[in-house]
Amino acid sequence: MSEQQPESTLGENPNEPFNDVERAIVDGAEGKLGNNDVLSKIVTSSLFFLTAEEVTDDSKVVQPLILQGPDEKPVLAVFTHPARVAQNFIDSAPYAVTISGGEALRQAEGLGVAINPGHPIGLVLDEENVKALKELLEEN
Repeated sequence: MSEQQPESTLGENPNEPFNDVERAIVDGAEGKLGNNDVLSKIVTSSLFFLTAEEVTDDSKVVQPLILQGPDEKPVLAVFTHPARVAQNFIDSAPYAVTISGGEALRQAEGLGVAINPGHPIGLVLDEENVKALKELLEEN
C-alpha cells in the first residue's frame, strides 16, 4: 500500500474518462462492454481509498472511508482518479491509500463497494455482488 494526498484537479471535461477502468465503466453503462469485462477491468486496476489518518509502514489498522450506499447499507468508497474525489470526502479523510480493485473487494467484508461515489463515472456493487465476486476471485 502506498499513501498519497489526493488532488482535486479536473480536466477540460470532468465527465471524460481519465483511464482504462473509467473507460470500461462508461462503456459498460453504454452497453458497449459486458458486465464481466467491466468487473475484470476493475479487479485488475489500481484504485485508492481514503482514510482520516496518515498511513505509515507502522500502521497496523487502516480505517477506510465508509459511506452509506443507495440501499442505505454501508459501502467502501474507492476511487479511480484523484479528480473523482468530492471535497467533502477529502475534508473528512484526507489521505489516500493505493489498492488493487481485487484487493478492495477482498477487504470489503460485509460491505458493498462504491467506485467514484457521487460521480457520473462510477458504480455501486452491493454486498451480495461483492461477496459473489470475492468467491470468484478465490477460485482463480
